[in-house]
Amino acid sequence: MFLEDDYLMWLSKLEGLSIRKKQDILEQYKSAKNFFDLDSSELSYFCNKNKINIKNILDFKSYNYLETNREELLKYKIKFISKDNKDYPENLKNIADAPIGFYMLGNMPDNIHKVGVIGARKCTQYGAMNSYKFGKELAENNITVVSGMAIGIDSMAHKGAIDGRGKTIAVLGCGVDIIYPPNNKNLRDEIIENGCIISEFSIGTSPYPANFPMRNRIISGISDAIVVVESAKKSGTLITVAQALEQGKDVFAIPGNINNPMSEGTNNLLKECAYPLTNIEDILLNLKNYNNYNFEKNKQNKDIENILEPDEKIVYDYVKTEPITIDEIILKANLTTQKVQYALTMLELKGVIQKMAGQKYIRAL
Repeated sequence: MFLEDDYLMWLSKLEGLSIRKKQDILEQYKSAKNFFDLDSSELSYFCNKNKINIKNILDFKSYNYLETNREELLKYKIKFISKDNKDYPENLKNIADAPIGFYMLGNMPDNIHKVGVIGARKCTQYGAMNSYKFGKELAENNITVVSGMAIGIDSMAHKGAIDGRGKTIAVLGCGVDIIYPPNNKNLRDEIIENGCIISEFSIGTSPYPANFPMRNRIISGISDAIVVVESAKKSGTLITVAQALEQGKDVFAIPGNINNPMSEGTNNLLKECAYPLTNIEDILLNLKNYNNYNFEKNKQNKDIENILEPDEKIVYDYVKTEPITIDEIILKANLTTQKVQYALTMLELKGVIQKMAGQKYIRAL
């Protein structure tokens, strides 16, 4: 026996039908099952009236196809989340082109507030550091971090949220069974353990370029607000910003170096439509009904040791409140130059040390 979700999954996978048309079908026929059950004359009339290729529907209109879809979910331990499911985010339901369902690995965070953190794949160290910093601070304040699991800004935002012992959602432009980008496998596993990865694209769908603008509307749709960390003048990030504004969401942007092309997009947003973001309070004060933060001072105990790798802990122990050079650290730490350089870079990205002039380092926390 098949359930309404089985028919909704079938409808969601039909090609040649826009999301709005699928929404219209559900409104007109009251359920996906009723549409599936149309006889040949009724279906032919519907397709002719709406200028739809009937073959796109008939090729997949079988109970065997419904059963295959079910088996795929079981094989990969994936859930299909329809609008009636408690895990379907309320924010997402309210956008005009909300998906009729999506696929999910992991568990949807139940935090009230969710913030999207987006930006360039080819980001600078400044961008990576800020993405990690705000991802971590949002998580520490019980706010789910939403991003796209791409390399660069997205990955650092997810990592920050995980190290902040919070929740995070990755929205993909491919099937949730596809590991993309491939070198993010470990991060993908961590996201599933600390939240979920979701996609409206069916199992096995490759990461086609056309999928990502569609993916972006879901990132903004789920979120209460969007943070643009770093963006060039022409960037896919700006598509997400346009979608967020259309959805009535607030947009924040981190100011960048006026001479750096990678900050041109964010700086333009600040002139046109975005709120400046320089500290976590800028976001928290903006979120409606947010009361989990002490604005006089955040006194949360930040257990740094738990977010550091072994080599990072060794190096961190030698960085104090007085500046120390990289050469001094290498001599004291008994690690190779390469390991010390890598550890220092990661410590910077995690926001626990700061680099000063003359290749010197000092603790940030």
